Amino acid sequence: MMPTMPQPPLTSYAQNREDVVLWRALGTLKSGRYVEVGANHPEQDSVSKSFYDHGWHGITIDPVEDFVAMHRERRPHDVQLAAAITARPVDSVTLHAVPGTGLSTLVDSVSEKASRDGYQPVDVTVPARRLDSVLEEAGWAGTDIHFLLIDVEGAEADVLASIDLSVWRPWVLVIEATDPRSTTPTHEAWEPALLAAGYEFCLFDGLSRFYVSTEHADLKPTLSYPACPLDSFEIAGAAERRAAEIVEKEQEIESLTRQLVHWRSTALRGWADALAASAVGAANAANAADAGAAAELAAIRQTVSWRVTAPLRGALRVARRVRR
Repeated sequence: MMPTMPQPPLTSYAQNREDVVLWRALGTLKSGRYVEVGANHPEQDSVSKSFYDHGWHGITIDPVEDFVAMHRERRPHDVQLAAAITARPVDSVTLHAVPGTGLSTLVDSVSEKASRDGYQPVDVTVPARRLDSVLEEAGWAGTDIHFLLIDVEGAEADVLASIDLSVWRPWVLVIEATDPRSTTPTHEAWEPALLAAGYEFCLFDGLSRFYVSTEHADLKPTLSYPACPLDSFEIAGAAERRAAEIVEKEQEIESLTRQLVHWRSTALRGWADALAASAVGAANAANAADAGAAAELAAIRQTVSWRVTAPLRGALRVARRVRR
């Protein structure tokens, strides 16, 4: 049997690694569906982004048009909806929008707190929809919804009241369960209805609470503890940072290599010049020695003794020829 190749780690985008917990429970599914109410940014702090990258698709809902436009651009296989989800029988509601953040809310008290904290909410009118009508319109009746995410800055109870959980049975619910930017719990207002609808509590991760439907209670053990070192995941941006660091190191190595080649070439040229100069010097010295010897011989020939003994040297040369 061929060995099983290790799977690459999950890239986690979620603020509190909720996607890691969900992937632990649902990652064996080849293609699944999700619904995200309060989807916010399509990548930053997104719980569904990793699943989208693995071939899942779903419905992302947010009342802030700028976020919805980004979802349309970056998540073409999802269904996007620009609306606030509410159980109120109205066509529109007032959204206290905090541009550029995930703090926009339908709740007056949450908006007032944001104002006290230095934010400047702007009231805008946005479309209002019930969640069950959105699902019906999308043609999802009778299909599996593998997880439902709700993060609506204090309006979680209103969203849950807009869906009949005896009809629509998401396998897993992940619901923000504290006051915005606070550790104060809020689940007491809506958890009893979930438990009565056949959902079991699995985990509170400090921000959100996880529930599983009784039909899929076998997933509960995998949903009962937060992301940990035993999960194979990496935080979004870590790979990009490593790649950037590698590129930076490669550029540094290339620069150092160029410097090394430059200085080695400079040294080699210096050594070559020195050797050439040494060779020329040696040749010049030999020539100078020869010239010196010739000059010395010429000087000897000009001396008195050399001239006086000239007849004797001539007689010796004649005698040598006679003996031959």
